[in-house]
Amino acid sequence: MDPATRARYNAWKRRKLLKLAAISIGILIVLGSVVAFGLRLGDDDNGNGVIVNGTVTNEPTLNQDPDINTDPSNEEEGTRPSDELESTTTIRLQFAGDIFLHQGPMAAARISERTYDFRPFFTHIKPFIDADLAIANMEVPVDAFGDNLHLASFPLFNSPFEILDGLQYAGFNHLISANNHSFDKGFEGLLNTINSFERAGIAHTGMNANWDDFHTPTIIDVNGINVGILSYTDSVNGQEWSVPEASRAYAVRRFRSHTTEDVAQITQDMNELRTAGAELVIVALHWGAEYGDAPSDMQRMIASELVDAGADIIMGKHSHTVHPVRWHYRSDGSRGFIMYSLGNFLADQTRLTSPSVHAQITEAWTHHQFIGRTQFGMLVSIEATRQADGQIELETAHILPTLCMRDFTGNTLGSADDVTILPLVNGEAPDFVIEEDIRLWGRTAYEHVANIVGSGFIE
Repeated sequence: MDPATRARYNAWKRRKLLKLAAISIGILIVLGSVVAFGLRLGDDDNGNGVIVNGTVTNEPTLNQDPDINTDPSNEEEGTRPSDELESTTTIRLQFAGDIFLHQGPMAAARISERTYDFRPFFTHIKPFIDADLAIANMEVPVDAFGDNLHLASFPLFNSPFEILDGLQYAGFNHLISANNHSFDKGFEGLLNTINSFERAGIAHTGMNANWDDFHTPTIIDVNGINVGILSYTDSVNGQEWSVPEASRAYAVRRFRSHTTEDVAQITQDMNELRTAGAELVIVALHWGAEYGDAPSDMQRMIASELVDAGADIIMGKHSHTVHPVRWHYRSDGSRGFIMYSLGNFLADQTRLTSPSVHAQITEAWTHHQFIGRTQFGMLVSIEATRQADGQIELETAHILPTLCMRDFTGNTLGSADDVTILPLVNGEAPDFVIEEDIRLWGRTAYEHVANIVGSGFIE
């Protein structure tokens, strides 16, 4: 952080502390007045604390209950007074990137005709998904025709219903559904995808069945803090024709990522979300070019303007590769967190070049641009606290790099065990991975993500 920004942030913190101190003094004055008033009136008919001839008789002590310890020196380390515990609330948010099902993973998850099980894909990452609100990007339609009929991958996707079961098993409880593939199966496919979310019992933001849905704000009570979510996409892959013209305006929210002209509309949407009760605002943007390692200058400008306008978190996606993250400081010293692209969380795009895992590692270590980066992702954890004055402050942001490992052999997928999302803790794949090629692939993924986002964010 540059000195000027640090100074603004410190000034903002000092103002907050002074405000909290003033509030505390006011509370103490009021409490003192109440106590004094109580002593003058007396307690009860038993004579406890009654004023007689100007003196207090039978004065109760603060420590009458032997189980109540008022000695602050005996408080456990790290504890806070009960009034402070009651006046602040902290929540944990987590974000993952694209859930993008190609033929390989679907074949690996198939257990019988039109029946699938994706839970094994998430077995090893599941212990790390532990947030109060865990959000992933559902990149494609889900069971767009019912009964898992007409499933498809590139270029017009339709994923099995059971992927939603797998995501909930993993720990996700909210999905983003406005993407460039939202119209892949037409308006019927969009409506049936919404129905799939409802049948699975998982909330989502992005696709809308009608104008009522479009105008109904997404506000989630997360342990007492109202979190609002808006979701936009800058493309539907030219599939507008597949949705009736009258429905296009509400089916998904659109914006343009090559200009700042739509920032005003998004800002208005954010203000309406705040008016409806949102205390913390997440803006999900499906944008940018695919397969690069960094956002465009225009993306940076849009994200900065949105945070300045009140967005707390920018959740970017679409590139299928990891992009940088950063804190953005407003003029008053407060800050928002920007994730330009979370990369793929579950995908199988390795065959865009070589299907060989070993070949991808070799390319990585010779510093070539290689499509194996589409298997690298991240799980971002953010803690947000509502302070005693009601202001929301983003406290910390940590990143766990991930590898969507597919195909131990580099040939064809044979079973669900061949596809799994690996947590890369301390730069290494879990111990059960014994193949040196895969372990090297894990180290490559970890180093790549760390280089992109900066080691300071890495867990």
